[in-house]
Amino acid sequence: MNPKEIAAHYEAKVFDSPEAATSAGFTLTETLTPRNVWNKASAAQSLMLKLRDKKEKGEVKEIGLVLEPWSVTGCYVPNESEQGAS
Repeated sequence: MNPKEIAAHYEAKVFDSPEAATSAGFTLTETLTPRNVWNKASAAQSLMLKLRDKKEKGEVKEIGLVLEPWSVTGCYVPNESEQGAS
């Protein structure tokens, strides 16, 4: 699966830049910079699994991926209770 298909599998939003994600209310997490296409899919899968776990625990409301040509970044929308605590 490619990174967009992986995001769709986890019902995650896809953005083409970090600015697009932050302007949509998402908080950025780690950025991975794989060397090739296969590693990009692995990086996307790794980020999605971490974000899915946070979503299942109720820590985040929505998850997403920022897919740039040479990097993949995870992102999420925090729950209201977390936003109020910040």
